[in-house]
Amino acid sequence: MTPFSYEKYLKSEISLLPDRSKKWSIRSAAVYPNDYPTAMSNLGFLSLFQIMHRFPQLYPQRFFGTRPVALETNEKLASFPLIAVSISYEPDILNLLKMLNKSGIPIYAPQREKRLIIAGGSAITINPFPISSIADVIFLGEGISFITQIIEILANNPPGIVDKNDLLCELDKIPGVWIPQLNHEPPPRAISEDDIPPSSSIVSSLASFPNMALVQIQRGCPFRCPFCATPVIYNPFVNYSLNSIIENISHWNKLVSRIGLVGSAIADFHKLAELVEILQSKKFEIFTSSIRLDRLTPELIDILKITNRRTLTFAPETLSDMLCDKIGKKITGEEIVNTAGQFPVDEIKLYYIVGLPGEEISDVKMIAEQLKYIANKLTDKRIIASVNPFIPKRGTIWGEKPMMGHRQLMERFYIINNSVANLKNVHIQVNYRRKTRLQWALSTGGKEIAEILAVEQNVSAIVRKLKQKGWDI
Repeated sequence: MTPFSYEKYLKSEISLLPDRSKKWSIRSAAVYPNDYPTAMSNLGFLSLFQIMHRFPQLYPQRFFGTRPVALETNEKLASFPLIAVSISYEPDILNLLKMLNKSGIPIYAPQREKRLIIAGGSAITINPFPISSIADVIFLGEGISFITQIIEILANNPPGIVDKNDLLCELDKIPGVWIPQLNHEPPPRAISEDDIPPSSSIVSSLASFPNMALVQIQRGCPFRCPFCATPVIYNPFVNYSLNSIIENISHWNKLVSRIGLVGSAIADFHKLAELVEILQSKKFEIFTSSIRLDRLTPELIDILKITNRRTLTFAPETLSDMLCDKIGKKITGEEIVNTAGQFPVDEIKLYYIVGLPGEEISDVKMIAEQLKYIANKLTDKRIIASVNPFIPKRGTIWGEKPMMGHRQLMERFYIINNSVANLKNVHIQVNYRRKTRLQWALSTGGKEIAEILAVEQNVSAIVRKLKQKGWDI
C-alpha cells in the first residue's frame, strides 16, 4: 500500500469543491468501503463529500475500499474523530470492518468515547440492523437537506470535544436518524421533498463513468418489481424540475463534455425531449441510464438516437409467464432485436435473475434460448448477459422469500453457460460465488447479525456462526 497509487487518482480529477487545508479544525472522513471508480460514480457518496465541504469547521478527506489511509493526505483513519460512511452494497459492511480493524478503531460502538461513526446509503436504508452495533448514528432515507442538518450539527459540535451522549441526543431529533444506543427500533425512513437533484461535484477519468458529470433527474421508481429495493428506499417517485437539473449541470459548462442522466425510469421523465435539446445546444455528449423496453415509443427512440449510445441495455429478468406477470413486464427476443436494429450500437447488455420464487428449470432454459436467438440475429454485435441470483431484500414484496440453495443455483448457471458456449459473440457474466449468500443475511437479517459482526470480522467465522443460527449460507 504505497502512496503513489493514490496520486494518480487525484491527478485524474476535476473538482468543483473548495480547497481545504489542515487549518480546519475537525478531521472528517468520508468513507466509501468499495473501490475508487465505484465511489466516484456514486451520487450518494459524492453528495456527502460535497455537503461536508460547505462547513469551514470541517477538514474532509476520502477513504476507499479497506485502506485506512486518506486519499488527499495519506493521513490515517485513526486520527479522524468524525467518520461518515456511505454503504451502497451489503458486502461493503465487511470492508468497513476490515478498515476499522486495520486502523485499530474499536468495532463495537459503545467502546468509542471520542469518535463518532455515522452510516447511511442504500444498503443501510434497506436493512440497518447488521450495522446497529457498529455505527453510533444511522441515517435511513435520503435527501440533501436531511444530510446537511446532520453534518451541520456535527460541524458545530465536534465529536471528541463535545460530550458524545449530548451529541447523539441532538442528532436523534432529525427525521430518519436512528441512534441504536438510545432506541431499540429504527424510525421510519426520511422522505425527501427537496427539488435538489444530486449531481457530481468531482469528475474523474478513472471513475466507472470516466470524464462524465452525473446528474440524477428523478427519485424513486414508478414500478413495483417484487425483488427491487428502489421503491422501498426512494419512493414516492418524483421527477426533479428541469430548471434545477440545468442549474446543476451548468456548473460543468466548459469543464467536461460528457453528461450522464441518472434515473430508474428515464422514459418517464416529463421533459426529456426538452432536456436533451438544451444539453445538445450546450455541446454536451449525453448518456442515460438503461430504459425499459416496454416504455419505448417512436418519439423516445428519436430522442435516444441523439444521445451517445454504443451499448444498449435491457433487463428481461425472466421469461416465465407466471413470473413476468408478477414483475409486470415481459421482454421478448424479437423486441430486443428490433429495437437494437434502430441504433448504431456495438454491444447489447442483458440482465437476468435466476432463482426467483416459483422458478422452474424450464424457465431458465427459456433464458438460454432467448440468448441464442438474439446472438444469431445480431451477429455483428457483442452480447453480454449478466446473470444474477435472486437475493431477497428487506421491505420488498419478496423480501421474506428464501434465497435458492447453492446447488440449485449452480445448476441454473451451468444450463445457461453450456447452452451458449459455442456462440462467439455471447459473453456470460455470472455474478455469484458461495460467499454471495452472505449478502442475503446482510440484506434481510436482524439484530442477530449485528451481534455476530460486533465480535467477528473474519468472513469464514461469520459464515460459520450464521450457519449455526440456521442460515443456508
